[in-house]
Amino acid sequence: MNSNVLFITGFHPGGMGFIGAGEAISQQHIERLIKQGRKVHVLALAPNYQVASPEVVASCASYTTLTHTRWMTFAALWRSRQQGSLLCPWLFTRVSPQAERFIRQLLDQHAITEIYLDFPSCLGFAPTYNQLPIHYIVHDVLSQKVERRPLLKWLKNQVLRTESSLLRHVTQCFTLSLKDKLRCEEIGYSGQIEVQVPHILKVGVVNQGVPIAGILKQFPGKKNLVFFGNMQRAENHYSILRFLLCSYPGIWLEHRDVQCWILGLAPRTLLRWISKVLPGVRVTGAVDDPTEAFKAATLCIAPVYYGAGVKIKVLQMLESGATVISTPVGAEGIHGSEKLITVESARLSSTIKQRLAVES
Repeated sequence: MNSNVLFITGFHPGGMGFIGAGEAISQQHIERLIKQGRKVHVLALAPNYQVASPEVVASCASYTTLTHTRWMTFAALWRSRQQGSLLCPWLFTRVSPQAERFIRQLLDQHAITEIYLDFPSCLGFAPTYNQLPIHYIVHDVLSQKVERRPLLKWLKNQVLRTESSLLRHVTQCFTLSLKDKLRCEEIGYSGQIEVQVPHILKVGVVNQGVPIAGILKQFPGKKNLVFFGNMQRAENHYSILRFLLCSYPGIWLEHRDVQCWILGLAPRTLLRWISKVLPGVRVTGAVDDPTEAFKAATLCIAPVYYGAGVKIKVLQMLESGATVISTPVGAEGIHGSEKLITVESARLSSTIKQRLAVES
């Protein structure tokens, strides 16, 4: 297919530095487009704590970076205030006047025939450029994510209206699961939806990651639970806190040789403090490659209590061959697997205790 694609993304696909799982999904979409014969021109509206992946840059027809700053976020929200950005900022944070100038230049320079919007923060561009086919990569259905957060529930209707309004300008959506496809239809999207389940997702390169080899040396002779995620994200931080305070003490009382490893970027001070109080809890910060920990773990855990979208961490754990015990939210949108054990939060402690007894 002979077409020039402008791929507008809020983070560096497959990036390096301080990154999350979504960047691996972005890279897979770019690779898929290139295999289809499209010329992909990337505009990365990325924060300055990330750098582009040389592999991705080399594969694209062009790759432009506009470093996104806090002031650009303020400008974006003010510019989009009539579209609902002040009560629903998450869909507009990249829609700055500076970004729009870059987009206009790239549209003319490369004779762009279609646009891909990547991450919810870029969806606010859709009404401005709907003279071209707009494709949207749905990492999360934002209205579902907001309604699951206790402190943000009151915004649910406003977010739903804004998200639905923006989606009316989108020609095609790509979701990570059938669950998200159905959710897009529920909120009124009537365009084409294609489900593209992510697979073999690379764990990105992070800054100053702790060598996993040193951590693995502490595994022998213990029953090791492993949790992984960007700990700066609220759903990871508060979910693991709830697990440690509500479920973990009962597990430790029955299995005194258990260790709970919390791997991932930017753990908050409260989490580090709790790890000093609860026996066997190990908070490492970022690691260079968690995959080896998934493989060596007695069990991987995903006690996720809110959020939306497919949890990439669970896919990565399963792809490593690990047995994963998850809440329904953590397992949402993932095809059934004998290695994935899904239980309600009230049964997490008992289920993990039973599995540890079997594994011992």
